[in-house]
Amino acid sequence: MLFNRARALGLMDQHRLDALVGTSRHNVFYLGGLDGWAQATYGDAATETFAAFFRREDQPPALIVSRQDETYYAAGGSWIADVRGYGPPSAMEIPPGARPETPEEERLLRLLPGGGAPREGNPAAALLRLLRDRGLSKGRIALDEEGLKPATRAKLASSLPGAEWLDGAGLFRLIRLQKTGAEAERIREAAMVNERAVRTFHGALAEGRTEREVAALYYLAVAEAGGKWGWLHLAGGRRSATIFPPSDRKFGRGDLFFFDAGMRLGGYSADVGGCGAFGEPAAEHLREYGAIRAGLDAALGAIREGVKPSEIFRAAVAGARKGGMPSYGGSFCGHTIGIEPREFPYTLSEPAPVSDPFLPPTSDVPLPAGAVLSVELPSGRFGHGGVHCEFTVQVTREGFEHLGAPERTFYRV
Repeated sequence: MLFNRARALGLMDQHRLDALVGTSRHNVFYLGGLDGWAQATYGDAATETFAAFFRREDQPPALIVSRQDETYYAAGGSWIADVRGYGPPSAMEIPPGARPETPEEERLLRLLPGGGAPREGNPAAALLRLLRDRGLSKGRIALDEEGLKPATRAKLASSLPGAEWLDGAGLFRLIRLQKTGAEAERIREAAMVNERAVRTFHGALAEGRTEREVAALYYLAVAEAGGKWGWLHLAGGRRSATIFPPSDRKFGRGDLFFFDAGMRLGGYSADVGGCGAFGEPAAEHLREYGAIRAGLDAALGAIREGVKPSEIFRAAVAGARKGGMPSYGGSFCGHTIGIEPREFPYTLSEPAPVSDPFLPPTSDVPLPAGAVLSVELPSGRFGHGGVHCEFTVQVTREGFEHLGAPERTFYRV
């Protein structure tokens, strides 16, 4: 189970919540384990899906699946036993007397009309039935507002006027900040696949090849490992000063190159970055790279349970300036990562104001042990090029643990 049940219960007790309902694809996956295609393809609110968790032990969790994702639930299952559907049946014909031959078919037939699982005509009716089944007509409910149609929200409020509905997306983000062991392993696996894909395109770097040709090998390596690439910033020469997409520009002798690569595997994100040169780099390039590495070393040295993002950022800036780049002026030194490429409190930077019923008033919150960070310190100069380095680490009580490669070098082609 990916869901951090203990952390969720602690926060629900703190805020006197009776129920927590996820609606966005990220929160449905996190709470219910459903990795469907419909929400990701059509938008969270287009095919409404609900994963509900209740504070009382005698109120079991439930998953309400849209018709478009019934087969994806059947294929992957869920740790949740109470799984329900809504809406009309699909066009698939079920002959009289048909029997399932696999667990997948058994899960699917049970979810379809007449299969035994509770079913209503629309998503609002399905969620209202569930809440009434759990005795929550007057409960205090944190409802993830990001995967919900306004009409559905209005119907819920008018049908259960005694319930107190609170926007709950921020609460999910606060829960997800501290990763479970199962989540950390998924992030580690995704990070290592990303590292191997990067090594694949590194091996293809050559003068005369275009950025697009090299990038295609990264995409293929990610796909062959079962992942889905999200982005690849890859640029050489003057373009390497910042995060340009791959182009038809050919790499040449003396070029710097800069990359930042992101993908997903098993529902979790990976992000890695680095840089190098075609031929022997100039002393100036190595000085700049040495400066950002000094900044990263300082940032990593600040990481421990309870550290604030601003403390990591300030350590990074001071380290880079002391390490050979006295005018370094970057605005962040990384970000949190998990199911989403950036999660609350988002960037390791100076504090930013936050307005949410469940989140603190600032992004500068103490990081718990278990939080996962992508620590990076890119630097570039227009017309010149740039340097970059990035690591994925998990916060521990006394420091951190690498989840991706523990070392990175300035790459020479």
